[in-house]
Parts: sequence; structure tokens; C-alpha cells
Amino acid sequence: MSLPDFLIDKYKDWKKNFFLKNKELYIELEANGQKPKAMIISCCDSRVDPNKIFNGKPGDYFVHRNVANLVPIYNLNKTENHEITSSIEYAVNSLKIQNIIILGHSSCGGIEYAYQRFSKENLENKQTSLDTWTEPIKTAFNNIDTNLSDKNAIKSLEKMSVVNSLTNLKSYPKINELIIKNKLTLHGLFFDISKGDLSKFNEISNKFDIISY
Repeated sequence: MSLPDFLIDKYKDWKKNFFLKNKELYIELEANGQKPKAMIISCCDSRVDPNKIFNGKPGDYFVHRNVANLVPIYNLNKTENHEITSSIEYAVNSLKIQNIIILGHSSCGGIEYAYQRFSKENLENKQTSLDTWTEPIKTAFNNIDTNLSDKNAIKSLEKMSVVNSLTNLKSYPKINELIIKNKLTLHGLFFDISKGDLSKFNEISNKFDIISY
């Protein structure tokens, strides 16, 4: 089965209008390897592109994408989550990355899915892979203000899950050690799709502050 025409057309356009204009950069990247400035753990959502948001060139960012931009708590004895674990280990051990960003976003389908499941206590014995993957969101869900409407509770959970992932990230080997030695900084960010606003989690105020431009 052949590729859809829209993919072929997009590739041709990229090759002609971007690759050829940046060919020397790609040659250098292949010859010298990557030296990304940050690791970005982002959602799979097609509306959220870290390289676009941070105006990145090829080689700038080491990006790991998963549903709801999650970092589960570290547990090497479990059979799941080795993909995110290996990405983090490669980032800090091999690439010596000094900044790790958890990038959450508005209208996140993965967060809403988890909220609906937990709020309805739809915890069936036979879980799907998505149920298993989004289970870490339960910690943040349990801290939601119960007086909020479902809509506002989901909005709150989108940000609280980012904070929860930052906490979980500190359970990974070497992360705290590197933080103490000032060799690694963790950042919790939130992207508002419709407004284009980016907010950063403030550990002192425990709130997300909009980054001015």
C-alpha cells in the first residue's frame, strides 16, 4: 500500500524548501552527533509541537512524546514504562542534558480520559493499555478541588498532572543528584493552545505564571 498523497507532497515540500536550505546543518549533525539543549517531555497531541513552540532547529531538543505528557514514578522492576525510563536515562547519562521540561497543554484528551475514568470509578478488572498508562494521573486527581465543575476540574488536572510528573521525575536515578550539583534543572510548563500562552510552574507560589513576551 502506497503512502497517502498528502504525506508525499509534504515530504517533497520539506525536502525542497527546508532540507536543501539547511543541508550543511544536517551533514554536521550526522557527522558530529546531537547535542540538544534540553529534553522536552510532551504530549502526542497533534496540536502541540515542541519544536514549533520553542522555534527549534534540528538537533536543538531531545523530545519524548507520550499520551498526556506523563512521567510515571520510577520502578525498574515493572515490565511497563521502560520507554520513558530509557529516554530519561539516555538524556542525562549519554547526552548530558541540563534541562528537562514537562510540557502540558490545554484540552488534553489523555487527561480528560483519565478524569472521566476516575470520577466515574470505571476501574474495570480488564484494563486497556491506555488505562494502565494514565494510572499515574490518579495521584493528581485525588487532590482536585471537589467543588469544581467537571470542566474546571479537568483544566485543573491538566496542570496538576504536570506537577505530579515533576515529582515523579525526581524518583529516577541520578536526577536528584544532578539537581543538587546544579547540573540539571527541571521545568514544568503549560501551553494554552487557543491563546498561544506558555506558563511556567512556580514552586514557591505553587502556581503557573504566564511567560511574558
